[in-house]
Amino acid sequence: MAAWTQFWAGIEFGRSGWSMSTWIGGFAALLLLAGWLYRRDSVELHWGWRAWLTALRGLALLVLLVVALQPQQRESRTAELDSRVVFLLDTSVSMGIRDELADKKGTAPPRAEQVAQFLKQSPLLETLRQTHNVALYTFDSRPQQQQELAKKVTSVIPGATDKKSASPPDFTELLKPRGLETRIGESVLEVIRREHGETLAGMVLFTDGVNNAGIDAALVVDAARAEKVKLFPLGVGSTAPPINIQLVDVQAPTHVHVGDGFTLSAYISGQGMTQRPLVVELLTKKEGEEGEMTVLQEKETQLLADGVPVTVEFEYIPTEAVKRLFRIRVKPKQPVNELITEDNEDSVKVEVVEDPTRVLVIAGGPMRDFQFVKNLLYRDKSVKLDVWLQTAVPGYSQESEEVTYLFGFPQRDELFKYDAVLAFDPNWDLVAGETKRGEKGEIENGTTLLAEWVYTHAGGLMLISGDVYTPELASVAPENRERLQKLFDLYPVLLDTSFSDDEDQAQPWPVEFTRDGLEAGFLQLSDNPASSATSWQDFPGIFKCYPAKTAKSGATVFARFADPRASAPPILLASQYYGSGRVLYLGSPELWRLRSVEEDYYDRLWIRMLREIGQGRLLRGTNRALLLLDRKSYPIGSTVQVRARVLDTQLKPYAAAKLPLEVVLPGGRPQTPRVELVADPLKPGDFTAQFVAGVSGLYNLKLAVPDSVDVVPGAFSVKLPNLEFDRPEQNESLLKLLARGSGGKYVTMENAAEVLPKELTNHSRQTTVFEMPRPLWDRAWVIYFLVAVLGVEWLTRKLLRLA
Repeated sequence: MAAWTQFWAGIEFGRSGWSMSTWIGGFAALLLLAGWLYRRDSVELHWGWRAWLTALRGLALLVLLVVALQPQQRESRTAELDSRVVFLLDTSVSMGIRDELADKKGTAPPRAEQVAQFLKQSPLLETLRQTHNVALYTFDSRPQQQQELAKKVTSVIPGATDKKSASPPDFTELLKPRGLETRIGESVLEVIRREHGETLAGMVLFTDGVNNAGIDAALVVDAARAEKVKLFPLGVGSTAPPINIQLVDVQAPTHVHVGDGFTLSAYISGQGMTQRPLVVELLTKKEGEEGEMTVLQEKETQLLADGVPVTVEFEYIPTEAVKRLFRIRVKPKQPVNELITEDNEDSVKVEVVEDPTRVLVIAGGPMRDFQFVKNLLYRDKSVKLDVWLQTAVPGYSQESEEVTYLFGFPQRDELFKYDAVLAFDPNWDLVAGETKRGEKGEIENGTTLLAEWVYTHAGGLMLISGDVYTPELASVAPENRERLQKLFDLYPVLLDTSFSDDEDQAQPWPVEFTRDGLEAGFLQLSDNPASSATSWQDFPGIFKCYPAKTAKSGATVFARFADPRASAPPILLASQYYGSGRVLYLGSPELWRLRSVEEDYYDRLWIRMLREIGQGRLLRGTNRALLLLDRKSYPIGSTVQVRARVLDTQLKPYAAAKLPLEVVLPGGRPQTPRVELVADPLKPGDFTAQFVAGVSGLYNLKLAVPDSVDVVPGAFSVKLPNLEFDRPEQNESLLKLLARGSGGKYVTMENAAEVLPKELTNHSRQTTVFEMPRPLWDRAWVIYFLVAVLGVEWLTRKLLRLA
């Protein structure tokens, strides 16, 4: 009886709802029609025969109705769904760190190796597999499912294929650190999305908690709580910051003159090395020279606090024109167990050139600064000096044949040979000279030629204000302003027209440096920044300064004139880049007063200001082309932007759609496919290119100048990112937050085997499994039965003479 009841309980129909109702309604209609027809057709027969024929026809219709409704039987059974546990294993680079032992007598195995040994030797995995299936995932920047370990006794649906592995993987190979970043938050969210459900007992995170990319890992707490997923972080690694020394950066000029001393600055940071002595070495050799670098200098320093960089400077005076490689290396004076040593050194390349700096000095009159600077540059053997004293007449005496005196503004070809121009309050009308219109209607005169030299030829221009011609320039009539507009564009400041020479100037006022001024190396009066600041404080100051109070957008203000009587302190020293060149503005012709403190200070200041504005010409490498990079160092994977300024043989913007740029990868192999510089349609003569730096090391660039044998060099370095080593200690607070917020528990390798089996309770569930339905109407006997019923009906009608 129970089997019969179970049979009828499993009956269902292929048609349901309105479809079933339609078929039943149609059957009822046909049944009524059949009864009416037989009543009329067999009115002369005995009532028994009428009932017999009607029953046969109704039985046939009933069989057809059953077939139309598609009866079927579905069997069901109760099955058990196994409880599951997910292991999420960190494979980022920080898991390769060796932590210092608690007794400070060595280092522990790498974190990843500790996890691998724990999973091999601890009974945790085997204990959990008595109750749960264990899914293994690895993650760094994203999660990846590796394997599923079935529990020891597994209930599976009969006939199904069990694809679960019974053997654990090689954890040493599986957990090799490889990821350059760690995205704990995104990885946990993705695994929760894949694995959440009633049978998930929890997720165990084997990680050091170094979350350095993607979303904040703390944000996964809400998602875990919503999906009822408990997180059990197993903390790996020491919570104390590991010892590490890092050479953050090395700064040095790319080009210098023979005999010009320069500074190589090393910025050193670290952690765990506070107050411990460090040795910093400067090594060098010529580029292409065989053998190891030789140690030139050695200094000692120490870190004052974790993460706070210290600066170590080395002075070097080149004696020959050559490309030279410099390396700065830092190491602890006493051996320590350091996190990594690859970031303890860095290299730079400096090209020493012998060509003298060609300087043109223009002066509206023989002011004192002009006289002192002229004599200073005359004595400097690295400078080729030309002078245009606008008040001089032909026949003006010359101190030496090495100084050329001009009596007018130079023509294009001559002007473009200069590296720097110093303009001491000149008469700009004389500089402009004759003004004419070009082919496109643009104004052409001496000032537009000067602007072109700065913009396209990386010229260095220094504008020194004075009492005579600077006020005239500021108050020029509107109808004459157009012919001098390019000159106004060159100034980094807006020239105030309210200049007055009537104010009391009996008292000097000191120089007030901005932050940029304090950090500018060319304004240091000595090699020691502290003594330089003291020397500037000893300087009484200057008596007057041109009242330019507003700097242009993009300009840098280095110093102001600290006259308290002014509504706003006038700008004493400012600078701006103009195209590929540099313009330096000096608001007073009284820097000669600095000689009262120390004559060497005055000489050093002017030479350094000259070098500062002239370095663009030094960097360009050739008279017709210039390579520009926005940075000297890039992280690996960055897009490098290269800009080039190229002129033709007539010193006009070079017209071409593309130019080849040779990029030599670290190791000497050229990059393929070849990089091409594409012309900028808005800036004739400007070309741009970009490419991805995918290899760490030193890159060299070579631009062949069209219609010339000249080659413009360039270089930059690419470094591996150090995300995994910025804060590599175990982030215990984050891991505890994940555990507490999700209802899980933070564990360590010491207590995991005992705690986790108790916390990860059995989440197995019983469920009803339905088999595929078995049709009851699609049988041979059904058609035989239907044929038999219809045959009996036909035979009966035949015998009764109704057919």
